[in-house]
Amino acid sequence: MKKIIIFIVVVAMIALYQQFSVKIVDEKSLPKIIQADWIDLSRVGSISKFRSGSGHDFSGNGDTCRSMKHYFNAKRTNEEEMMVSKHKGMLPAFSLEGAIPIYSPVDGEIVAIKEDQSDLGKQVYIQSKNYENFIFRLFHIFLLDGYVEGKTVSAGEHIANIGRIQNTDIAVSMGGLGSKVFVSYFSVMPDEIFSKYQLAGIMNRDQLIVTKEYRDIHPFQCKGEWFIENNDATLDESVYINGYMR
Repeated sequence: MKKIIIFIVVVAMIALYQQFSVKIVDEKSLPKIIQADWIDLSRVGSISKFRSGSGHDFSGNGDTCRSMKHYFNAKRTNEEEMMVSKHKGMLPAFSLEGAIPIYSPVDGEIVAIKEDQSDLGKQVYIQSKNYENFIFRLFHIFLLDGYVEGKTVSAGEHIANIGRIQNTDIAVSMGGLGSKVFVSYFSVMPDEIFSKYQLAGIMNRDQLIVTKEYRDIHPFQCKGEWFIENNDATLDESVYINGYMR
């Protein structure tokens, strides 16, 4: 019995070590595993940078107080921006009218669906079939009927929608469900898909990725999971595309 208890403790310690130990990731040498873009890019006006100060703290693996995901912000008219601002960021109830389609970026499986902290849809986790170490986490999306945990999906398959002026975000993690080893969506994107972003006005991937070294030298300040300052209002935290300007 004593040996069994020792074995369980050792296994638990190894699991904790693997979860919380810092893993060295060469962000420029990651496999290009994305098979299809996850959103209708023509409907996007700006994209936040990896390790930006947009939204809230979303970090791990030795990084702190930075957003290690990408916000994809919908194009809006001046009137729509004023309406959203007037209602303190609150959006109209979700409607299929003019909705923006969301696609699976890889062949894989929906391994988890979680409630969002807001009323804006669900958080959906898709594990790559060909690279099982990678999980794509899609935020604030409204799944189509029949898309449940355990469902197999194909790259480019229409799985969800978001509202016509709604923003959304995507995170990519290495190490399985629950891992906080985050990498940029664009670090695992092949050139043939990234070329669409270049046509939309992005010069290269470096434009969308802040290095750990730069952010460590130029840190943000957080209180809990929130940035103390509204960095989006004062800093260049996003890249504007498709001719869109705020």
